[in-house]
Amino acid sequence: MAITKERLPRARVSLEIEVDQERVEKHMDRAVARLSKQVRVPGFRPGKVPRRNLERHVGTAALLQEALEELVPEVYQEALLSEEIDAIDQPEFSLKSTEPLVVTAIVPVRPDVDLKDYKSLRAPKPEVNITEEQVSDALTSIRRRHAVLEPVDRVVAWNDTVRADVTVSVDGQAEPHVEEDAEFPVREGSVVSLPGFVEKLIGLERGVAHHIEFDLPEDFGAEELAGKTAKYDITIHEVKQEVLPEVDDEFVVSLDEEGVSTVAEMDARIRSDLQSQAERMLIGDYQDEIVDLLVATASLDYPEVLVDREIDRIIDRESNHASHTPEGLNNWLNAVGKTLEGLREELKERADLTVRRALVIGQLIEDEAIEVTDEMIDAEIDSLAGQMGGAGASNPDSVAAIRGLFDTPDGRASIKNQLITKTALERLVEICSQPESEGDAAPRASRRRRGAAASSDEATDDSVDESAATTEDGAETTTETTEA
Repeated sequence: MAITKERLPRARVSLEIEVDQERVEKHMDRAVARLSKQVRVPGFRPGKVPRRNLERHVGTAALLQEALEELVPEVYQEALLSEEIDAIDQPEFSLKSTEPLVVTAIVPVRPDVDLKDYKSLRAPKPEVNITEEQVSDALTSIRRRHAVLEPVDRVVAWNDTVRADVTVSVDGQAEPHVEEDAEFPVREGSVVSLPGFVEKLIGLERGVAHHIEFDLPEDFGAEELAGKTAKYDITIHEVKQEVLPEVDDEFVVSLDEEGVSTVAEMDARIRSDLQSQAERMLIGDYQDEIVDLLVATASLDYPEVLVDREIDRIIDRESNHASHTPEGLNNWLNAVGKTLEGLREELKERADLTVRRALVIGQLIEDEAIEVTDEMIDAEIDSLAGQMGGAGASNPDSVAAIRGLFDTPDGRASIKNQLITKTALERLVEICSQPESEGDAAPRASRRRRGAAASSDEATDDSVDESAATTEDGAETTTETTEA
């Protein structure tokens, strides 16, 4: 058979397969043998109908269609092997002609990813500066965990704790909500019951019945309550004042924190913990930024089927696996008020960006030859077991039982993938956070999300930044004809 191969955009290959007539005839005879057992032709026993009689009875088109059911997959598989094509999904078949028989197959193939000169990418790593106010707030939180509440004979003030009978109703609600002897703190910025309630308590006397009314915000999360008037009837039985412990070495020792026994050591620990927390919060955004920079500067050619699969995964995850059955999917779609077609279109851009990010990270793993050893996986499992063990972490049997949950073939494979991705991101951070040399013209990240700007429909046009021209990644198709 003769095969003509053509590379198409979006990582697809077109195969035009011309099948010689002798092979077509052999499959026509096989089709006759199969159909003659299924079709009743007057005057002939099943399986004994001559080809000309069967063809006259069912029609030439039906006979050819039966032959193609077996012939097309056969020649397609041979063409894949002959042309060394790595298909990643089912092809789209079309019949170009019957005499001679020419079949066209358009097949999605593995993506082509080129990270270009990724080692020259630069993006300033955000700096973390811990303020004295943050340290003071953290210290206050520690003191509050060990505070003493003392009853006082005065009106309610900030940071008090009150015990009260509360009845609340909102316009339009049938029944009021009643709580007796409820105890709660009165702190600025906190929300108790409904937004605005805590602020109305300041200055109220205990032992007296109070009536409070205020309007809820128009943008309140519960739409049925937004903009409505909230009405409270409250009787305060007790007001307690928060007495914070003095910060001295004795208090620090009472906290029983390993390696911390003085005020100075506690101050250093607080600052270190705040620094680590802030860095953990920032690193995720920074990693997203530099991955999107990598996406924007890479050359990507990938099939649409990868985006479709990602949309399937998002729907499955967000529907809590309701999509596993048609009935479950329809019920979920009705609950969220969407059609399947509309939802898929809505998710397309998000899924496309996810695919682009995954492709560049995968290529980075390959280019950097990132590997994870069994020892690294074991260490991660030990760490997870220790974290989940909690108070029982000192019990070997407890840790061993928890470790067994992770130390399975599937568990180890999952942890391996996570560690490989983590290592790749750390390597990208190492590359992008390097200081720029004088005159360095490498692409840089802005403080915006780069991937959204790069998610155009044309996979071969990837924006580097506003001042850079787009480049084309082999958008022209190439045609090769071979004989097999």
